[in-house]
Amino acid sequence: MDTNAADAIFQEKVSFDKFREEILKDYRVGCESRQTSLLGRKEVLTGKAKFGIFGDGKEVAQVAMAKFFKPGDFRAGYYRDQTFMLASGLSNIEQFFSQLYADPDVNNDPFSAGRQMNSHFATKFVDENGEWLDLANKKNVSSDVAPTAGQMPRALGLAYASKFFRNSDLADEFKHLSNNGNEICFCTIGDAATSEGHFWETMNAAGVLQVPLAVFVWDDGYGISVPKKYQTIKSSISTALNGFQKENDTNGINIYKLKGWDYAGMCEVLEHAIQDIRDTHIPALFHIEEITQPQGHSTSGSHERYKEYERLLWEKEWDCLKKMKEWILENALADEDELEDIEINAKELAKHSRQNA
Repeated sequence: MDTNAADAIFQEKVSFDKFREEILKDYRVGCESRQTSLLGRKEVLTGKAKFGIFGDGKEVAQVAMAKFFKPGDFRAGYYRDQTFMLASGLSNIEQFFSQLYADPDVNNDPFSAGRQMNSHFATKFVDENGEWLDLANKKNVSSDVAPTAGQMPRALGLAYASKFFRNSDLADEFKHLSNNGNEICFCTIGDAATSEGHFWETMNAAGVLQVPLAVFVWDDGYGISVPKKYQTIKSSISTALNGFQKENDTNGINIYKLKGWDYAGMCEVLEHAIQDIRDTHIPALFHIEEITQPQGHSTSGSHERYKEYERLLWEKEWDCLKKMKEWILENALADEDELEDIEINAKELAKHSRQNA
């Protein structure tokens, strides 16, 4: 074998190993987040915390989303994004439990020092003297708010800032705040909250202004206990927004429909779609369908009360982590033993982090 052929084989193996490592890391983060949700619910129901709301069922979609969240970008989201925060390196499980317990020490709960409900995140924008931090080179999270859809107008403003910087002659003066407007605002919202006026006003304004806004709709089929057919026209927010679709020589938004259990499919679409938003400042809506909610809406009630038996069976079969595991095995990226080790270690990490908190 000549040297060039050997080098090509070596490079191919290195590329495959990196690809495999990245996928297993994503699966690990998803498992760790799921164990955090399961353990967090137990903490509330056994009286160790007052209330809990978790992101179980959205793990795979959020690790895929986090892969394209870059320094300089902003997130304006809501209380289901724990996996995204873990995958982005902006939170850890111990901090998550500290917030669940309302720990007033900012060193333990850096997001709100126990003042906000769990899964409400934030990062610092200014230093101790009130001076701007180097936002263009760090991942940024605007403080979550409790009212549903309240994150939408803020997301619009953050995206509009990128457009302002791209079209400003002050780029050099504010290079610590923006890299020529290449930043995107990632906004997340539950499907039921798309019925709010803030959502529609924001999507309309984003399409008119043409700003780099990426809106992710987590669609689990229900708004708490109400099926979406009773609250969303045509039972689909992406179908309802068809008239907003960007076409040649018009303004508007791009619309994508993805499955929340399809890791490979989401990564493939998001890689190009997010880069397009970054380059062109054309906003987009990502309708993530077939999301499950294994523990129901929150610790306040049980979804077994209102979901039909067939729906509960479907949710078990189409659980995103189950489907990702099947995909990994089918593509020979790992064996059962390796994945089981990841799952066991995730459970132990969640327990250890809870105990520390």
